[in-house]
Amino acid sequence: EREYKETPGARRSDSGQLQIQLQMPVFTQGAPNYDVVVVADETEVFGPYLPYRTWDPRPVAGTAGLTAMSWHPAHEQWGATQMQNRFQRFAKRFMLPLDYQAWVAVRAVGEATTRVGSGEFGAVNAFLRSDDFGLAAFKGQKVTFRRWDGQLRQPIIVAGPDLPVSMSPQEGFLHEHAEVDTLGIDEPESKCKFQ
Repeated sequence: EREYKETPGARRSDSGQLQIQLQMPVFTQGAPNYDVVVVADETEVFGPYLPYRTWDPRPVAGTAGLTAMSWHPAHEQWGATQMQNRFQRFAKRFMLPLDYQAWVAVRAVGEATTRVGSGEFGAVNAFLRSDDFGLAAFKGQKVTFRRWDGQLRQPIIVAGPDLPVSMSPQEGFLHEHAEVDTLGIDEPESKCKFQ
């Protein structure tokens, strides 16, 4: 773990921007062997300068480089192009992760209400958490809710700044019930007792 110390004012001048870029290889030099650089830089002071500038060639993830997201405007697989086009015609902009999350929430409740034949909360909630529920959500497999904590089970898009790179769960990570349960904290490790 390393902390980058910013020298205020340098970023806005031409030489300051170049200096930050040149500091990244030196900043990452001599680190113990690692597989990925994980960046926590919400203010984007140095994070955007890390991809392709580490001392050892490694992927960069976190607030810079590769990011895990529920949706990406350039996601096109599994019918997502049609979803993107419909949203863009309606909203006059690209669909963002928050838009997708709202769509999934409304679509899930609507689907459950239709399938149960009732708007009664208990019946809808029980159906959402049952094995009978599954929602086609442009992710290559149906999304479902975990019974034990109510979390949406869904593949996650791993994307760079402009394009999706892959979809997680990554190949080779196995789970006894559902591969998407390899993402996040699983039931045996969770302290959540959501009812």
